[in-house]
Amino acid sequence: MAGRERFKTVPYETIGSEGETMKFKGKVVLITGSARGVGGEFALGFAKEGADVIVHGRNLDKAKAVAEEVKHLGVKAMAVAADVSVSQDVTRMVQEGIDSFGRIDILINNAGVNPFILEAEKIKEEGWDQVMDTNLKGVFLCCQAVGKKMIEQGGGKIINISSVIGFSGEQGLLPYSVSKAGVMMLTKVLAYEWSKHHVTVNAIAPGFIAGGMNTPILNKEILVSGLTQQVPLKRFGRPEEIVQVALFLASEDSSYINGTTVTVDGGMTGYHPVGFMDLIAQMKRK
Repeated sequence: MAGRERFKTVPYETIGSEGETMKFKGKVVLITGSARGVGGEFALGFAKEGADVIVHGRNLDKAKAVAEEVKHLGVKAMAVAADVSVSQDVTRMVQEGIDSFGRIDILINNAGVNPFILEAEKIKEEGWDQVMDTNLKGVFLCCQAVGKKMIEQGGGKIINISSVIGFSGEQGLLPYSVSKAGVMMLTKVLAYEWSKHHVTVNAIAPGFIAGGMNTPILNKEILVSGLTQQVPLKRFGRPEEIVQVALFLASEDSSYINGTTVTVDGGMTGYHPVGFMDLIAQMKRK
């Protein structure tokens, strides 16, 4: 199974010579949760296509480190720290981006948390709120703040990162499942409302990806084996395979796609999976 792989860093003058099209040259993208993991891959992927990047994280130093990687690709980048569940933070983050670049053309709502795997009867109120505040409220606040700017400037592209778990649910992941289902509905309604402003809103629902939140389980062979057996392609997805879908949805190639959730899961959706709780129980027995 392929592990987490970075985009190959190349000098700016060579971008476009090996398949890259520079289709986002002159565009500005804000990517939440891009100070690490798959979010960092989004930042590098858009930079390789010529976009200037606003890197967001809760830790400013980590965001600055990714922004420096982005700059090495020959585009502009800035780092900003904010809690996406706090409206004042979101407003400040968006305004800092506008002050630096003049506009935001693309928003990728990638920030999310999944801090526990727990039976529903054991979930505490603060745990529920932690997940919902970041994964659903945070997506709404960022959509709203950036959406207002996009309406003013005459259009834009918003891509929300959901999950296949938002379709099927998952044992032990009740708040996460509900939050990701909510992201899909949020996407649909915003697309209805903002189409008249030339703002398209879509979502991506990844399956099992070898990176990001899944990184801690990649060295647990029974979990990896059990999960990949549920995927017709028999492997985890690679981070860059999600990035490529985001690049498509952010481009004019997807001009007639709006309000939809694109599933990127190797064919897993529709199967009857073995849940995380069952896999963990198997691991403990062994």
